[in-house]
Amino acid sequence: MSHDAWRERVRVKIEDAERILRFIGDLDRDSFRADEQVVFAVCYAFVRLGEAVSHVPESVRDANPRVEWGEIRHFRNFMIHVYPAVDPGRLYDTAHADLPPLIEKLRGLLGP
Repeated sequence: MSHDAWRERVRVKIEDAERILRFIGDLDRDSFRADEQVVFAVCYAFVRLGEAVSHVPESVRDANPRVEWGEIRHFRNFMIHVYPAVDPGRLYDTAHADLPPLIEKLRGLLGP
């Protein structure tokens, strides 16, 4: 994979994380859980975000251990393989707690 190709994957990860936060917007946890379309869109964006991890070279992942690469990929796998058990409340909590710091870490990979 070329230098620019993995950087594009990181950009896509940032866009997907930001998209999740936009989709949720100002919904509270209960309103989010009740909105089937938003929950479905957030699920898909989380899957895309996790899939992009496998397209970032191992050397880049190893050099940047602050990014929770394994956890991101594991969450994607859970969503794909155990999708009936996905709790919308967990998606909401994960989005609010984990995505803002993840976005900053990923932006740091791209530099100024």
